[in-house]
Amino acid sequence: MIGMRGLDRRLPASEVPWRPGEEIVRIVAREWKRSGWVELKLQGRQIESVCERPGPVEPSPGDLWVAPAFWDLQINGRWGHSFSSPELTVDQVVEIVRAQAALGTSRLCPTLISAELEAMRHGLRTIAEACERFPEVAAMVLGIHLEGPFLSDRDGYRGAHPPAALRDPDWTLFTGLQEASGQRIILITLAPERAGAIPFIERATKSGVVVALGHTAADGPTIRRAVDAGARLSTHLGNGIAQELPRHPNPIWHQAAEDRLWASLIADGHHLDADTLRVLVRAKGPPRILLVSDASPLSGLPVGTYGAWEVHPSGKILVTGTPYLAGSNLPLGPCLGNFLEVSGEPLRVAIETVTSQPARLLGREPPELRPGAAANLILFRRPRQNHLELRQCCVDGIWHEVSTG
Repeated sequence: MIGMRGLDRRLPASEVPWRPGEEIVRIVAREWKRSGWVELKLQGRQIESVCERPGPVEPSPGDLWVAPAFWDLQINGRWGHSFSSPELTVDQVVEIVRAQAALGTSRLCPTLISAELEAMRHGLRTIAEACERFPEVAAMVLGIHLEGPFLSDRDGYRGAHPPAALRDPDWTLFTGLQEASGQRIILITLAPERAGAIPFIERATKSGVVVALGHTAADGPTIRRAVDAGARLSTHLGNGIAQELPRHPNPIWHQAAEDRLWASLIADGHHLDADTLRVLVRAKGPPRILLVSDASPLSGLPVGTYGAWEVHPSGKILVTGTPYLAGSNLPLGPCLGNFLEVSGEPLRVAIETVTSQPARLLGREPPELRPGAAANLILFRRPRQNHLELRQCCVDGIWHEVSTG
């Protein structure tokens, strides 16, 4: 019923054909919001029609389900390639972006972490060139997430960010980075306690950039001033923080208690234990939660040490010789399954954390399964109540076999 097109990894990414089919594709599956049966017809890059269909009322483990494909606002790289690398190539950007389709993701924010300024400029220019040369990359890239360099330089709080690269917010420096990106930076994470952070947040917000707080040791009044200035998100709340903290108050509780802040969470089972994930979801409320993969540049690689970072046998990616995490090795699909298992929220609420809520944060139209919408969707089964098994993903009319990671 559905044609499959995978990536031919024998060719450079820029030479792999990337075209939607012209044939009409028909899908019959349970719809993710209400669990009723629907028939979707896809042609080219769009959904042509969506109609209700009769079918069994009670779901069974073998039922096929359909939902919009994921939006991931924090992807640092893959297969040893980092968006922050001074050696990043256009082919590597194309390969990393296209690979997300096989993980269920149709829209993403390539994320640069703190690095030498020339390396950051190079990464931004290279992503911009990839978007300019390849329309399918431009379609998938929502914009760029800049995680740094305006973060805390304190051990623990800085996480895997190199201390020499960290600095106080500087608007002139930022505008230079924004120019290198072709005005593609749409999200920036910073520590509000750094000198000049509050006026920087005000200027960034007025320019249309969403400001997030992260890798911060800020106290409660500073966090409230940052939110007053326009900050809207806590980046990977519960992470990017010291191993030992005062019981209360501390930056986690200050941000969890601030109702004006949304929170991104990494539900890979390593960044947050089950109880902490459950508490943070309850504190923020599901409408202010979005899941991110925080995919490490080492994601997809086998166990081993790769310079300053390592892929641990447990599945963690660590700063070598420390307990500090350096991104995740798990894509959004399994994270969504963990979220379902831990939070107890229904499927509709869980999927909104990786579709409509990221879109709302960025002020974009939420992805929907409706006539005329882009053909961006996932097909999955639910062999158990709180489990999600991805089968296929369609991104802008192109079908992909699903990778487990």
